[in-house]
Amino acid sequence: MTRLAICVVVAVGLAGCLGDAPHSNPLDPLSDAPVTAGEVSGRVTGIYPPFDGRGGVRVRVMPQGGGTERVTTTATDGTFTLDGIPGGRILVVAEADGLAEASVETDVVAGSTSEVLLQLNALPVVTAQAARTVHIERWFPDAPVFRLEVEADVTDPDRPSDVDAVALVVESLGFRAPLTEVGPGRYEAALDAAALPGGQVQSLLGQALRIEVTDVAGAVALGPPLALVRVIEQTPLTASPQGLVTLAANPPVLEWRPAALPFAFTYRADVFLIDGAGIPNLIQSADGLSPATTALPLASALAPGDYYWTIWVTDAAGNRSRSKEAGFRVP
Repeated sequence: MTRLAICVVVAVGLAGCLGDAPHSNPLDPLSDAPVTAGEVSGRVTGIYPPFDGRGGVRVRVMPQGGGTERVTTTATDGTFTLDGIPGGRILVVAEADGLAEASVETDVVAGSTSEVLLQLNALPVVTAQAARTVHIERWFPDAPVFRLEVEADVTDPDRPSDVDAVALVVESLGFRAPLTEVGPGRYEAALDAAALPGGQVQSLLGQALRIEVTDVAGAVALGPPLALVRVIEQTPLTASPQGLVTLAANPPVLEWRPAALPFAFTYRADVFLIDGAGIPNLIQSADGLSPATTALPLASALAPGDYYWTIWVTDAAGNRSRSKEAGFRVP
């Protein structure tokens, strides 16, 4: 028998004796129960030190090659684990109310654990807001002033300094105007009619006004819609003293004509002293006066000089309208 024939006979004999090799390793693709899935484990934290864990956050795991989405919720320390994830590329998304969504892609390897870290940015919050209209009549220039006043208190749960910008937006009109910080977390704007859509405050009636807050990371949040109630077109009228008359009695009694308005309102009276430079300085003010009131005796005598006073009407929403100035002189 040739050497080649002998080798063939031996090989066949050994194959018959040994049989198939065992495939007990679950990572062996020929195994009777091969492992095709892995595990995703991770933690969700804030974006600033000390990187506290975010509990109660919804975590979604989505296979990028197609497959069933898996969902879980983080523990109080921000950790989570999902097993049985098919091997391959996945997208992990963390989301919760008041937080900007965060996501990360990673690969799952069969029989292994893939670790991920997601850091969530808290959305800024509008804690208080108001918008009101102002109408002012004046002698000079002889043209009425219409204005929109807006104010907002805002903060950011990550840290108050995370607020980057605040604006008034009217999406239906494509309008945006920045607010200026006037104190910690306090923002305001006074917008003359010329700066508003159509050049008039009335164009905003019936529109949804929103306070938009942007944080340092670029996340944007909107306050609830604001609605303007009205623009008070009528102005109250002063009666006495006026016309730069010289007072015969001191302290004076301010008198005005009753305002016939179809809504609830109050009066406010302001008295100004004009200094040597011609600058008016508010010296007395009375607010919240009843609609039935048409006269206000001043509490104390006035020093010699030139004065003027005005009367306002203000509705329950803070919209207001002011009379022209009424001047007088104290000898």
